[in-house]
Amino acid sequence: MSFSKPWRTLSGPDEREKRLPVLDVYLRTAGGSFVREVFVVDSGADVSMGPRRLCELVGLRWEDGELIQVTGIAQHEECVVPATIHMLDIYIRDAGCQLTIPFCFAEGDAPLLIGREGFFDAFRVTFDKPQFVTVFELVRSVAEGSP
Repeated sequence: MSFSKPWRTLSGPDEREKRLPVLDVYLRTAGGSFVREVFVVDSGADVSMGPRRLCELVGLRWEDGELIQVTGIAQHEECVVPATIHMLDIYIRDAGCQLTIPFCFAEGDAPLLIGREGFFDAFRVTFDKPQFVTVFELVRSVAEGSP
């Protein structure tokens, strides 16, 4: 099973627009409904990431996760952000599947990123930058189900 997604133009923190590989991801909220979020597919990120507010939205207690410090590329003390790692169920409607992946919920205005751990184990991801398209190929059996 494979599908492709066109890249979208998004504004960065510096207000400049960039075309980026994205994926619609559905998350079950604490109330049982689903919410769609647009994630940047980031092959350079070890773990998927989002803001702390998302942790509460999906009914997880931030304090129950594994506490870590997110530093990114800049190793300066003022750039360190507290975060927690949880296991999170995500739904990929385009593939009709559910995955459980490690997910980093960070303080502040963290970007929505899909990283390698868990996601790239289930999907072969091909970035076609000249065409601004990403191809996702399901390579391992995952739990069926979609919102």
